[in-house]
Amino acid sequence: MLSKTEAVWRHLLVGAFAANRRRWPSVTAVADELGFGLSTVHRALSRPVEMGAILISARGLRLVDPARLLLVWAGRRTLRRDVLKEDCLAAGAPAIELALAQTGAILGGFGAVVAHLESNTIAGYDTVLVYREPSQPLLKLDLEPAPPGGGGTNLMVLEADSLLSHYGTVTPLVQAYVDLFNLPGWQAGRFVAALTTRMLDLDVA
Repeated sequence: MLSKTEAVWRHLLVGAFAANRRRWPSVTAVADELGFGLSTVHRALSRPVEMGAILISARGLRLVDPARLLLVWAGRRTLRRDVLKEDCLAAGAPAIELALAQTGAILGGFGAVVAHLESNTIAGYDTVLVYREPSQPLLKLDLEPAPPGGGGTNLMVLEADSLLSHYGTVTPLVQAYVDLFNLPGWQAGRFVAALTTRMLDLDVA
């Protein structure tokens, strides 16, 4: 599952990209919001502080350059490590995502991007990412498996960290970007390219 370091980065990036928030009164305030120990948060911030993406001073914590922190996270993420199960289904991605909406799972990847943008003008896709807590049973969808010989839609069930559900029924856009950055294939590349200008366009503060 997502490491605590990545969870700290996600929290700050969601603040910047979704709520236009870049300042916290202290590192302690960040730790309290996440329920993490202070030393854990300090360790998570060491690299972004070293590279100047985050500034910590007597005035508090400031996320100076969200774009660079996002790229650091994208370079660190190991998506394959979190895969609990993979299936290849005959249905298309939209039908699978609709079925998943009834399960309480958290949609990620392509579907999360489409949900946040409220449309898909980027590319079709044949992989669905969904997050599930390990304590929950693996998803059982009433959908036919893909026939042998190729085709179909790949369903990747990933292990959710304990804080992911706090963001709703789809992953934050920053996490969807990072996950797709680490997913092979031209479709993921097309989504990443389309999102990069949007995601990296925040000014350095």
